[in-house]
Amino acid sequence: MKCLLLCTVFPPEPAPAGVNIAELAEDLAAAGHQVTVITGWPSHPGGKLYPGWRSAFRGVERTPQGYCLTRCGHSFCSRSSILAKVWYYFTWAISSFINGLRAGRADVVLFCSSPVFVGLTSLLLARLKRARSVYWIHDIHPEATRNAGIIRAGTLCYRMCLALDRFVCRRSTLVATLTETMRQTLLARGLDANRVVLLPHWVDAQKISPRSRDNPWRQRHGIGLEQFVVLHAGTMGFISGAGVILDAARMLRERRDLLFLFVGGGALKEQLERQARDTALDNVRFLPFQPAEELADVQATGDVGLVTLLPDTGETSIPSKLHGYTSAARPVIASLASDTPVARMVEEGRFGIVCPSQDAAALAQAITRLADQRELAQQMGQHARDFFLATFDRVNGTQRAIEMLTTLANTHVR
Repeated sequence: MKCLLLCTVFPPEPAPAGVNIAELAEDLAAAGHQVTVITGWPSHPGGKLYPGWRSAFRGVERTPQGYCLTRCGHSFCSRSSILAKVWYYFTWAISSFINGLRAGRADVVLFCSSPVFVGLTSLLLARLKRARSVYWIHDIHPEATRNAGIIRAGTLCYRMCLALDRFVCRRSTLVATLTETMRQTLLARGLDANRVVLLPHWVDAQKISPRSRDNPWRQRHGIGLEQFVVLHAGTMGFISGAGVILDAARMLRERRDLLFLFVGGGALKEQLERQARDTALDNVRFLPFQPAEELADVQATGDVGLVTLLPDTGETSIPSKLHGYTSAARPVIASLASDTPVARMVEEGRFGIVCPSQDAAALAQAITRLADQRELAQQMGQHARDFFLATFDRVNGTQRAIEMLTTLANTHVR
């Protein structure tokens, strides 16, 4: 089987969608399939080209894992303006399309959801190659951007984006998404239920496994064992509503045993750092994304992991930080709507506490409860690891994806 995989992010960028594509490409190649990945140059989430890299319109390499990696040229978006982001996605879409044409024949083309243009050009690429197409939706656009307040419902721009994404969904051979709730959102658009399937994110259980709180990373950053670390690890994006964490930190600033630790980046990071400085929150620390080999110790340093989402956003997005916390056997406090997929996972898996979105008092109360009941936190952490192995482990995730792609490739009707 010849597979073409397209994703705007890819390692060394830490974004889980790119990591999943890299692992899927590796496992496909190990199973004997021919794989080409088309991606951009590393710049996520800051929008600037990583140090030590030089961009070009086309860069091709054969990876040690046995697949072909093609990086395509595009603009860089270090500003948060909508026009800059639209230009980035437009240039990426055109460049990936041209580079994709040069990638040779394909039986299956899988492309990840991105706003505006990328889905359309990826779908066209699949049609020209007479290949089966899989649209893997991680965030449902434009609903996700509407919920983040970036675009307003009912505007011409919103209606055009919605019509475009509906078109891509209907023309794709298969649409895959992360949860049943997201699947139902897509079915409400009138899609055939047989063509909308579940393909959740996964994490390699060997890369992030349960480790001791007393680890080299913690020691190197001067975090005492007496401190109960409240960890927010991952992207601080518009829909995260992560400002509520600072509100909770202000309420708990007299608790000298608590440390609120942000590890990652994203559109809200500078704003959060500024707010923490302006209010002199000495119980809050910010660190950038850490190298992949450090992630297990980063997660082990946290005593509880935080997942926050703005109201009305949990139906269209699943924060990937949930996978890291549960893989590390850490309890989760989820500040989001109670009827969302993440809330149901936490409650049904018994690995954390759900509190209302943007309710700082409830978040502070949940943190205090776990900080004062360490045995309860440890029990929830074990439940988290059990849930992870049953739901998010890489072995099951890539195998499910490979079976899906193989079945499509073996069908004869184009």
